This record gives sequence, structure tokens and C-alpha cells, in this order.
Amino acid sequence: MKSFTLVEILIVIVTLFLVVGVIYAGYILSQRAYEEGEISAELTQNARVILERMTREIRQAREIVTELPVSMADALNHIEFEDGHSAERYHYIHYFQEDGELKREVKAYYFVGNEGTFVPWNAVPPLGGEIAEAVIEEAKTVGEFIVDLKLWTSEIRMIDIFIALEEGKKQANLLTSIFGRNL
Repeated sequence: MKSFTLVEILIVIVTLFLVVGVIYAGYILSQRAYEEGEISAELTQNARVILERMTREIRQAREIVTELPVSMADALNHIEFEDGHSAERYHYIHYFQEDGELKREVKAYYFVGNEGTFVPWNAVPPLGGEIAEAVIEEAKTVGEFIVDLKLWTSEIRMIDIFIALEEGKKQANLLTSIFGRNL
């Protein structure tokens, strides 16, 4: 009867462990690559949705309230404009960056003592009166993982937006320019 020697059995066991180790390492590596790809896709999708919503609303804006600087170096991280989609006049959309999120709120302006009637943001109150702000829609999160938001104007009626998102070690940066139709 022929049998295996101890050395032969040890060689087979070591070879088996090496093969299983290589397969397991390949599996772990592919899992990490998949997870990183998912994070990159999520960041890119989040940035795309944010920019798509902002550009749609800014394009339809009746008036930009925020005075935007003319260079990226002086860019702001917020913008306010009169809603062009709403049938209601003098509703203003305000986008702003806060705690790693992009938020959107809708507000209106009125003269103190006349809360039911909204007026333009730059309306001059009657002598001795004051203009106040009413929140129509509370601030809601539009996007997450925001590390930088910059808005500026580079040409007449052109608004530039730069947005940077980051999760873990992954980053997504997008830049777009918007031409307002109603401005």
C-alpha cells in the first residue's frame, strides 16, 4: 500500500493555503474597489442633482437678489433670487451651504404691520416702517457631503457655480455656468 509522506502532505496544505489566500486577497481587493466606485458614483450623482436643480431654478429666476462677485476668488457660498416658477410674486429662493449640506428655503418680505402682503426685497417701507422677512418654506437639505460651494458672475447675465463634495477620501468637483432666461 502506497501512502503520502509527511513532507508531501505539508506541501499540499501550504499550497492550498497560498491559493485560498490569493483568492481571498483578490476578493477583498475587488470589494474595496466596488465600494470606492459606489462612493464616487454617489458623490457625482449628488453633485449632478444639486446642480440640475439649482440651474433650473436660477434660469427661471425673475431677479437675482444676491450681488455676486465677478471672480471665483471672491465667490459666495449662497444665492437668493426671485422664484420664476411660482405664480406668487415676491417669493425668493435662498440656497446656502451649512454643515456639509446644501440647503434651500423660500422666503418673502413684507412691511411690519402688514404681514399678509408681500413686497419686493428692496421695497422702501413707509416713513418710520421696517421691512421684515417671512419664511414660506423651511430650509430643507438638497444635497450632502458639500465641502465647498462657490457662486460668482463672470459675464453679463452669466452665473458660475462650483461645487465640491467629499466622502471619505473620495472627492467630486463640478463647475457649470448658467445663463438666466428671465434676467
